[in-house]
Amino acid sequence: MRVNTMKPKQLAWIAATTLSMGLLVSCGGSDNTANETPTPPVTPTAPSEPAVKIFEQSTAPDKLSDWHFVISDGKKLSLNKNVVPYDLNTPLFSDYSFKLRALYVPPGKQITYKADGSIEFPIGSAMMKTFYYPKATGTDAAYAAVARQSQTVQGDSIDLANNLLVETRVLVLQPNGTWSGLPYLWDADQKDAKLKIGGADVKLELVGAAGANEKFVYGVPNAQSCQQCHATQSAGGQGILPIGPKPRNLNKTYAYSATVTKNQLVHWDELKLLSGFPGIASAPVNADWRDTTQTVEARAKAYLDVNCAHCHSSRGAAFQTGLMLDIDSVGTTSPSTSQWGVCKKPLAYGGPGAPYRYGIEPGQADVSLLLYRMSHTTTGDVMPVIGRQVNHTEGNALVKDWINQLSLPPCR
Repeated sequence: MRVNTMKPKQLAWIAATTLSMGLLVSCGGSDNTANETPTPPVTPTAPSEPAVKIFEQSTAPDKLSDWHFVISDGKKLSLNKNVVPYDLNTPLFSDYSFKLRALYVPPGKQITYKADGSIEFPIGSAMMKTFYYPKATGTDAAYAAVARQSQTVQGDSIDLANNLLVETRVLVLQPNGTWSGLPYLWDADQKDAKLKIGGADVKLELVGAAGANEKFVYGVPNAQSCQQCHATQSAGGQGILPIGPKPRNLNKTYAYSATVTKNQLVHWDELKLLSGFPGIASAPVNADWRDTTQTVEARAKAYLDVNCAHCHSSRGAAFQTGLMLDIDSVGTTSPSTSQWGVCKKPLAYGGPGAPYRYGIEPGQADVSLLLYRMSHTTTGDVMPVIGRQVNHTEGNALVKDWINQLSLPPCR
């Protein structure tokens, strides 16, 4: 048993002190509290976006999200802050799909500017292109209903309440200096996409403004299909290269935000992404095929250049046809106009027979094989041979107008 040895006066003092402290607390503190600065509440820090991760083809992940190129919560798809969006003056037609294009360059690395042809990317660079459609109301539940529209503005995000994601294609520059292509198919919940090395088929129904619907099977290409279009410097063999990012296609303004609109090449240069850029004054430029203030010839040449020239050029897979549809060939007379189809008979294509005898018959688009193949989708006739299952009505109309206005001698 412990004996309390405190004296009565000590106990009284402790009791008084305890009582006074209790009063101070109940009244809000001491007289000095008015001079104290209150501690501000802690604002939680928003999680930073994960860094882009680059994989080799042999270790490519099953999920697109593992690359950290794009971010989707099922309601909105946006780009990682380390990824730069870009657009083309005249884009490739792909069954009326809309596209969100973007590129990634490793920190501290630069793209080598080349006025003629494709620019050169550093190892570890990647390009991604997401294909999507505006949603619509269809007639068959087995087919996803999408709007038949032409994209006018790309933007840098996709509202998934009004749009349907289909696929994202990734081109990545491997450590050995070769590009590899990887297709990813978006899940039904639109939150992620899965790697589809063997490609995939997606049933879609194009719904036109006038109610003319068209069902078709959209083809997500397999990884090997990249070779057919992207082997642009080796006649269809060896390595592949990006097609779109050439200075003449990139030389255009882009709205990066509500307050920032700049020429893309200038913007890349300001971001220190370009090496050897001499300035915008000397940069080549292709026409926008939709811009009716430009000549029919300029628009048609740009359209053929981006839709056909990756194969139909001196180094493309279709070089043996002798039909060159690149921007530098179309419209020239040297060595002759037959190199871009005028009065040129096909070398391998059997065709439908008379009256279709020449690639281009000046002033007579309706009997020109070029337009015939561009306006058909059956195997053996369709051109391009992959990547198109429906006809591009507006693009075909432009090429038709261009052929009809050609003032060249008639074919004999």
